[in-house]
Amino acid sequence: MSTSETKQRLLNRDRSARAMTTDGNFRAAAIINTQTVHEAQRRHSTDPVASLLLGRALSAASLLATFLKGEERVSIELMGNGVFKKVFAEALQVGEVRGYVELNAHPEVDNDALGIGLLRVTRVLYGKFEPISGVVALQKSNVSSDLAYYLTQSEQIPSAVRLDVDIDATGAVRHSAGVIVQAMPGAPEESVLKVQETLLAMGSVAEAAAAGLHVEDILRQVMPGEIEIINKTPIDFFCRCSLERYKSILLTLGLEEIQSMYDAMQNELVCHYCNTAYTITDADFEELLSQLRAQKN
Repeated sequence: MSTSETKQRLLNRDRSARAMTTDGNFRAAAIINTQTVHEAQRRHSTDPVASLLLGRALSAASLLATFLKGEERVSIELMGNGVFKKVFAEALQVGEVRGYVELNAHPEVDNDALGIGLLRVTRVLYGKFEPISGVVALQKSNVSSDLAYYLTQSEQIPSAVRLDVDIDATGAVRHSAGVIVQAMPGAPEESVLKVQETLLAMGSVAEAAAAGLHVEDILRQVMPGEIEIINKTPIDFFCRCSLERYKSILLTLGLEEIQSMYDAMQNELVCHYCNTAYTITDADFEELLSQLRAQKN
């Protein structure tokens, strides 16, 4: 790859940005993550509806993660009784994000993607022994409205959310982008309404990204007044699963269970989050069994 191609690839890399108005009344985050959502679609072989929901959830998790620190992480789960049982996304502040969709074996509502259900947001923070979670009922099952409702009702932060994924005629992800604007304590109510109106009038954020806008441009369009860009972060679909990590988990099952897996030739493990398949070889089984026998003695 030439220097110019490498430079262009870096310029086109998925990114998020976080900003604050200079008067301190609003904070916001924007993301353009087309490649990330396309990679999620490729890994999970999702259809257009699943790709749309998963893409929005990935955007939402990444946007919320911009307000965290270091390797703190946040997850978003939408659970319903429709065609999809769950849409899950988890992101770290450092830019890693992963997710998946899960179908309902027997949906109660065949013609609705999520139907009646819940939205759960969970944060794992430094200095906190337990994850912090909040749950609300799904409102419109489109991720954007549900997340805005959650932030406003559960966390008492007036928020405007726009998450867009464009799907082309073949069913592939064409563009993906999103933005969250949050009012800080003391922000004038008329300014909050203006932000909401601006987001509605702006139309698809994904189309804005396709037209050449960068995350900083999106932030300047939707936020009232002058802003300061706090940080910018590259975004990637990334999962920390590995064969060694799975082998460590298998050790917790015990000698009899591992022997039973070996005898039944159950030698493939698939990561729920990224759909990567791992093969447990005979040598791997022997290593696991040897360790378990040693522990037993």
